[in-house]
Amino acid sequence: MHGMICGLGQVGYRVALLALHSGHKVTVVTIVARPEWERELRAAGARIFFGDARDEDFLVSAGLHQVDWLISATSNDLTNIEIALDAKRLHPEVRTVARAFDQYLAKRLESSFGIDRVLAMSQLAAPAYVSSAFGDELVATFLWGDDRYGVVKVSVTEAHEFLGKSVAEIEKKTGLSALMTFTSDLKAQTRPAGDLILTHGDTIKLVGPETSILALGSLPKHVEKETAASKARKNQPFSISKIWSNAPRDLRILLLGLLTFMMLSTIIFKFCLGLSPVDAFYFVVSTVTTTGYGDITVGASAPAALKLFTCLVMLVGSAAVATLYSIITDALISARFRQLATGHVVPDENHVIVVGLGDVGFRTCEELLRLGVEPVGIDLHPDGKFITTLRTQMAVITGDARESEILEQANVATAAAIIATTSDDTVNLSIGLLAREEPGRRRRIVLRIFDDRFAGKVQSTVAFDGALSASRIAAPTFLGSAAYPGSLASFVVRGLLITVFARSQAELEPARAQGETLILNHPGRGVLTILATRLHHPNILTP
Repeated sequence: MHGMICGLGQVGYRVALLALHSGHKVTVVTIVARPEWERELRAAGARIFFGDARDEDFLVSAGLHQVDWLISATSNDLTNIEIALDAKRLHPEVRTVARAFDQYLAKRLESSFGIDRVLAMSQLAAPAYVSSAFGDELVATFLWGDDRYGVVKVSVTEAHEFLGKSVAEIEKKTGLSALMTFTSDLKAQTRPAGDLILTHGDTIKLVGPETSILALGSLPKHVEKETAASKARKNQPFSISKIWSNAPRDLRILLLGLLTFMMLSTIIFKFCLGLSPVDAFYFVVSTVTTTGYGDITVGASAPAALKLFTCLVMLVGSAAVATLYSIITDALISARFRQLATGHVVPDENHVIVVGLGDVGFRTCEELLRLGVEPVGIDLHPDGKFITTLRTQMAVITGDARESEILEQANVATAAAIIATTSDDTVNLSIGLLAREEPGRRRRIVLRIFDDRFAGKVQSTVAFDGALSASRIAAPTFLGSAAYPGSLASFVVRGLLITVFARSQAELEPARAQGETLILNHPGRGVLTILATRLHHPNILTP
């Protein structure tokens, strides 16, 4: 087939490259292009025209009437909509796919304006970031009817529960269907036989309902079943643990030192004045608080050293009380300001920190909230376009996440994961390195990296849990939606472009004749099939 791609940003470039290596003819229309991308696409066979795709005459001269599909993938929603509408009016038979951020607008455009598919890169990528934060690799998600389905990749290790199990046993236990297997000797098998036994080093891809996929990983362990009591406890800003965690580190260290001094003083007065432990502690407390009831005193006959030590206790005690009041006051005022600003407080544990609340970060937070996981957002700009919306649903902290103090405010020590989704690879990498060094529990670290090749190097070299390119995740679905009518999702794996279709029972045999393979049969709804297209360049966009 012959396709046209308008806009050569991150999404347009990756879709064009994938289409070329899938065997499609590609025409690119763009105002500007990175020189290295232009060279690579021309070398792969693309025709590139420089100009504004909103100019109808220019669009026609670039070959609009010769293409089967068109993808409008600029970074501006209105531009993409205008190009898609013009293309459909000038060439009614062309299949159009437009990139748009607003998912609600996307649905209206599809139903009312005749655009075949409207997709948001951030919406396609967010589930992958969330699943990576909890130990899975979600290859694709899609809606089948009103239900959300997904494809998940599982790598079998010596400690994995799938080791030594047959495909049939795995399907029965998980409620998922085996889509593909890759054995340790790199042999691929689509819709593997039920008696295939998985061994160490094998990989299996499973497809099925989202609820069954979530049961595979660690996500349910971190999602608290929210009762009225747990909800009240979560929104209680004045618990001892919150007061302590919200206090500045220097004040906490000073208070611990002063409390240690008080315990030491208790021991000294016990032996020097012949007091019981309770009386000695009572005397220290009454001294440091300057209460001094007079029932226990250091008499005139006491050694000079003991008198001097008592004076020291009085002075240090005053500092201890002042420090304690400072911590409590700071925590109460800070909590109150956070409540007034957001209505939400930072969770104590098992939350996910999302840094960078732009398009991808916003969608990632939405995905976490949908799954019942508490996110905490961090953004450098207090007036970001999504900040107001997110503040009504979750705790949001304004500041630079490359500073330990900001991560501490987000309770990074007890967080389940941190996802860095800013638009700067360097910032994301810096945040990931800092988060890895922070004390506390072992937390998963997932980074957004624009260049998928660099992402692979980062993940393998620095050993992060995920380094993912949003454009790489979204590109196959853009291409599948345009070039394969009726497709639900597309993804790339091991040199294959896999496209998932929903078919009725009556359509199954014709689909099989076109090379599709049955992978799931749902009584009353139909069947899912896949079409595997081998790529000319086997490593392109491969997870």
